[in-house]
Amino acid sequence: MRRVVPIALVLIAAAGLSTAVLLTRSPRPADASPRSTARPAACQDQDGDGFGLGCARGPDCNDLDSAVHPGQAETCNFRDDDCNALVDDVPGCPQAPLNPSPVRVPAGAFTMGSPQGHGAIDEQPEHAVHVGAFRIDRYEVTNRRYQQCVQRSSCELPGMLSSHLRSDYFENPRYADYPVVFVTWKQADSYCKWAGGRLPTEPEWEKAAKGTGSEPRTFPWGNEAPDCSRANMGGPGSCVGDTDRVGLRVEGRSPYGAMDMAGNVWEWVSDWYDPAYYASAPSRDTAGPAAGSLKVMRGGCWESGADSLRVSCRKAELPATWAYNIGFRCAYPEGR
Repeated sequence: MRRVVPIALVLIAAAGLSTAVLLTRSPRPADASPRSTARPAACQDQDGDGFGLGCARGPDCNDLDSAVHPGQAETCNFRDDDCNALVDDVPGCPQAPLNPSPVRVPAGAFTMGSPQGHGAIDEQPEHAVHVGAFRIDRYEVTNRRYQQCVQRSSCELPGMLSSHLRSDYFENPRYADYPVVFVTWKQADSYCKWAGGRLPTEPEWEKAAKGTGSEPRTFPWGNEAPDCSRANMGGPGSCVGDTDRVGLRVEGRSPYGAMDMAGNVWEWVSDWYDPAYYASAPSRDTAGPAAGSLKVMRGGCWESGADSLRVSCRKAELPATWAYNIGFRCAYPEGR
């Protein structure tokens, strides 16, 4: 009997454009490049380390860096040197225990969006928004935390139990402190309510990532270009090629101490997406547009380049979308 692979048709719409994409297993994120299924005729080794597509020594997890390949010695450098999908997994590398408490974001105004001539059109105009005090998860919600909700029959299992490279990702204790993925907006919303919170609004998320001040930050840590010590990102010199343990990159924390707000996984927020909303947005934080067809995600992911890691960057997806680079974090009342 032939085995039939389920196929889902996902409609991706952003900034007034619609593209129908036929996918197997899971939606392909916007940051991902199309992958050919044809077997290469010859070894494709871009960095000269002997590993690559069609090479006798096997594939390479990062074919732009000759110091990264299977069998390489792992060192404490925030990279997956040996291509085993784990970062700094050798004795002596910092693996601090996670602090479970949310971080506090005080009440006050901040500058939201991007100035004219910078960023995308849906990030403009730059405008001041007053946000009340709240707390937000220090880390993206992990497999460990989401499993607790599933075990209490309050949450549904993720759409798939794997990650991009790891088939046993959700259930393997080795990845307990990695961000849960393959969750829809509704699943994220349900978890946050079960945990005593809610999904953050767009202004809350951006303020938690950016902070306040006369010169707003481009990234959570400041204006310096992102690298693997600050964010699990993609592009040339990709850091891991999959999700990474939350809280590992202390240098990338936000002004309030929130971790991984750039890279690792895209994060659902509560708002419906309206590309023109900033032109008429109120000066005090609200729940955003009253209705829509797409939900907003923030923060970029492990496949993203620097542009998607900016704290002002917005991405929109159908709320029923789940993928190997989508997760979330929750917000809570100040007194929690």
